[in-house]
Amino acid sequence: MLNVIREYRDYSVLGHMDLITRYDEKGEYPFEKVKPIISKILKTVISDGKGIEFNTSYYRYGLKNTTPSMNILKLYRELGGEIITIGSDSHKAEHLGAYIKEARHLLKRLGFQYFCTYEKQQPVFHGL
Repeated sequence: MLNVIREYRDYSVLGHMDLITRYDEKGEYPFEKVKPIISKILKTVISDGKGIEFNTSYYRYGLKNTTPSMNILKLYRELGGEIITIGSDSHKAEHLGAYIKEARHLLKRLGFQYFCTYEKQQPVFHGL
């Protein structure tokens, strides 16, 4: 992922950072082991003026943690990340907008002040 965002910069938001947690039968990988590479990824995202996606599908899939994980969300905030979108991963009509209200509350508790939507690839900030 780090190599991709270093080479390809025509994106707005990095999503599904830890998608593997949805399918990994061995359980959650210790964050401290991946923190150095995750930090590099997030620092690159921030310095490039890009954002990350907070995806509410973890509710639907019954995951133990958010997507991306609470550790990644906290680290992003600590590193100065501000551009964050909220997606519901709507593969079915009934999933459209699911758990957005809960996501807004959680992001606010983590210290975020805004979430973003996009217009012509430019972030539009909305208060949480």
